[in-house]
Order: sequence, then structure tokens, then C-alpha cells
Amino acid sequence: MSNLIEIDLSKKLEIKIDNRKPVGLEDLSLSLLSFNKQFHKFVDSETDELTDISSELLIKEVRKGSIVIELVSQASPIIPLLWEGGSLVQWTSLIQNVCNWLLGNTDSAPKDMTKQDLQDWNKIIEPIAKDNGSQMNINVSDGGKVINNFVFNSTEAAVMQNKISRLVEKIDTPEENKHLKKVMYWYQTKFDSSSDTGNKAIIDDISKSALKVIFENNALKEGMLHPDSSLKKPWQELAFVVDVEVQTVRGRPKMYKVLNYYPEYTFDPNDE
Repeated sequence: MSNLIEIDLSKKLEIKIDNRKPVGLEDLSLSLLSFNKQFHKFVDSETDELTDISSELLIKEVRKGSIVIELVSQASPIIPLLWEGGSLVQWTSLIQNVCNWLLGNTDSAPKDMTKQDLQDWNKIIEPIAKDNGSQMNINVSDGGKVINNFVFNSTEAAVMQNKISRLVEKIDTPEENKHLKKVMYWYQTKFDSSSDTGNKAIIDDISKSALKVIFENNALKEGMLHPDSSLKKPWQELAFVVDVEVQTVRGRPKMYKVLNYYPEYTFDPNDE
């Protein structure tokens, strides 16, 4: 006899895709499988190994212009409710928080994200990102009454995928290309905060040649443009301590990407 019972039978999570173009079977399948995988991971992270969790995705309805899927959640009877309001309600809130982070509406991820997590989220939103004008509606209802609802459209899905692509690329960057707390001084720069062209610097520990410099964000540029006035030197005559990522071409250093800047270590390179 199975020790699994369905909890919160009145609560259901519904995924509705309002599509404008036919949705590819592979895209839809990968989206739902990734959705299911992330739901399992969410529940597993909130429970212990004695709790047996399973879930099942049910295709409720498919018609021209929309695909409706229901997710049924199950858990062992030792915990009649995993969270206040039910696991599906909390899961939907997490989805919304992840999407808001990927859209740039919040600064930090609501949970630690591995490369596999990011790839799963990329697959979840793929059918929407590929279909201009489409949207995905995720909601939880209790006895037919909607208690949690979140919608994102194709434009937002594309923004999220771009963020995911940058994050995965950052994860894939070999650590040997990153150098911490290196002294950098300027060879030439126009230091236009709106442009990454015309800036070249030297980091003797890496290369004696002056290499092009770009920045992780504009805040780094602005910080280096306005060093502590007590140094009594213009920024272009100072040495800066930075974390950099070295970009290479055919194995030779060609560009520095400044990842971090330590203003407290800025100094005059001509001091003895």
C-alpha cells in the first residue's frame, strides 16, 4: 500500500500558454519537464529524506491559441501541509521571484542558482520567448478561486533568456582567466562612462602590453574616475588594484574586463 496521499486537493496549479504560433512539441515537452524538475528540487530542499514527494503534470486542455496544464502535488501523510497555504502557493511565489530577478527587478536571486537550474529556467520560458506576442500565465487556485497569479510575455521571456545566457557564460569562464587584486595603470583613456572604447591599461603581472579595458558595470568606471581626493593626483596618473578577467585571442591576452575595484588600495605609482 502506498504511503503517498494527495495533499490540498482543492488547490491546483495551472500553467496556461497563450500562443500565437504553433508550439513545437520538443519545446513544450522540455519546458514542462524542466518545470517539473524545478518543482521537485524546490520541495526536496524544504523537506528531509524521510518525506516521499512526487508530482504529476496533467494536460488539461489544448485548443487553438492556448495550452492549459495542471500540476498535481503529492506528499506523505506525515505532513498534511508542507507550508502555510500549501506547497503549490509557495512554489508559484518562488517562480515569480526568480522571473523578477531575471528581469532585473531585484538585485539578487531568491535562491542559489546552479548552471543546471539556469538551463532549466531557459527551457521553461523557451516556448514563450520564441513566439512573439505570446504569454505564460501561472496561477494557483483554491476551490476555483485564484489565490496566486503571475504572467509574463514574450518580450519579458527574451529579456530573461538574455540574462540567463550571460550568467551561464560567466559560470563557464575558466577560473584561470580571472586574476585577483592586480595592479593596473592607465596607458590611454577617454574614460567616457557611456563608452567602452578608447580605454587601454597595463597590468605588468599579466602582460607588458597595453590592452583594451572594459568594465563589469558603470559603477566601477565612475568609482575609478573619482578616486579619494587625498591622493592629490588625477585618476589617469594613479595605480588601481582590481580583479580582472583576461580575454584572449589564439592564446594571447587581448582585453581586460574589470570585475572589481578596491579603492582603499589606490596609490601613486611614483611614490617610493
